Amino acid sequence: MTSIRKDAELLAMRFGIDIYNGLAKVVEKLNQEVSRGALARYHALLQLMMAIDLHRRGFDVSVEEDLPSGFRADVHAEGPCCTIIAEVETGYVPQEWILRLEEYMAYRAAFKAAAYSSDSDLFVLAVPSHTKAILPEPLLKPAEERSSEEVALIKAMIAAYNKGQLQRIGWRAHLARIDAVAYVNIEENRVEYVRVNWRNSKLEVLLE
Repeated sequence: MTSIRKDAELLAMRFGIDIYNGLAKVVEKLNQEVSRGALARYHALLQLMMAIDLHRRGFDVSVEEDLPSGFRADVHAEGPCCTIIAEVETGYVPQEWILRLEEYMAYRAAFKAAAYSSDSDLFVLAVPSHTKAILPEPLLKPAEERSSEEVALIKAMIAAYNKGQLQRIGWRAHLARIDAVAYVNIEENRVEYVRVNWRNSKLEVLLE
């Protein structure tokens, strides 16, 4: 039995759920990705925690889901009220950014907001509870209230993170948003959502 399967069964016991009732495909997909080295076990575990939490809230959940945009969502959840995409951030920073790690994380958040938020009703950035989500200032404002300079700043952050993707997703910069940050506490089997977008009423499904 592989590690991620053991992780899944342990979490199922903690949550008091049957992991193979509604989440079997999630577990198997994560197992495949970890086994072939495409995902780190820690990243997969955070994806699994998010999948379990959203499944318990009544959503149909998948992981590593291909999107029409060509990107792949860490966690994709479909429910009667809305579609949710959750992207996991473990806090990893490449060596070349080690002296500018806060800047790197802000750039990465801007990139992910532009890449994923337009394909969902709710876009969530999921981070381990022992870390802090670093969000670019322009993304804390409603899209319609951003100045042209702030949109340009988001584009500049996207380019700084991955210049090769700027042409592909730069046009989404003016719509990019983060609706909530999910703080994932593995030890306590808990996901806590913190609202970022105060105008998205669909967030109530996560905050209730």
